[in-house]
Amino acid sequence: MKKNMPLIALMFVFVASNGFCADDLFGIDDVDSETITETTAQSVESAAKQEFFSKFLNSRLPASAARNIEKAEKVFCYTVAYAQPNEDVYTVNDLAIKGSCGELSDSGKKLFNDALWRNTTVFSNQMDNCKIAPKIMLRYIYGPDSTDVLLSYPCPAVTFYHGRDVVTINAAPGAQLFEQITKAYATLSEPYISPALVGQMLPNGQILNQEQKEMVRRLGLGDTPNKRWGQPTSSPTQPASAATPKTGWNKLK
Repeated sequence: MKKNMPLIALMFVFVASNGFCADDLFGIDDVDSETITETTAQSVESAAKQEFFSKFLNSRLPASAARNIEKAEKVFCYTVAYAQPNEDVYTVNDLAIKGSCGELSDSGKKLFNDALWRNTTVFSNQMDNCKIAPKIMLRYIYGPDSTDVLLSYPCPAVTFYHGRDVVTINAAPGAQLFEQITKAYATLSEPYISPALVGQMLPNGQILNQEQKEMVRRLGLGDTPNKRWGQPTSSPTQPASAATPKTGWNKLK
């Protein structure tokens, strides 16, 4: 996705995050999701409640991309923005990671399912003349596979990334929902921490225990999402990283 990418509804481009995250390290969040839920309660058709996706989305998403969302074992949330030239930050789908908004709890996943994926009134098949404005990226992980979902606002749109498939859909009818959700999750954002640096396999960017917290403190990673590879720690059990790291493999792609 390129900077200032125009929103074209239903564009298929084939190219080489009650509690939102109540169980994460950042504590019980106090974001009020009732307003968001109430906004959509009357707009979800009873027939659609039996299906994970609305018929509109089902007809537009590749089956493998949809499967990862429906069967996701973990869902991680990031705040993102366009990467600036020569900016040395972690990226996801070529967008700069500005922070981690945690892991979605079951209630957080249900909110997205009900408010967006099953909602028959949020999306449109019309073209809209506005520029994609990246705000929130959700990574749905199912086994070794994943599907990324970008929420854009104030140009309401959703973009699904899976392998070489990129599907962008106009969400102008759901502008109010997109505003509420993107602002709510942005308030949960904390500095992104490389999971590799704290010995985690899954790319959630969260500190999970006191040992990892101390490691982050020693590495000086608490105030910046920038990469700090090659920084030795003071712990005798933590060897220093290679002085000249490889590039590319450590990006979330």
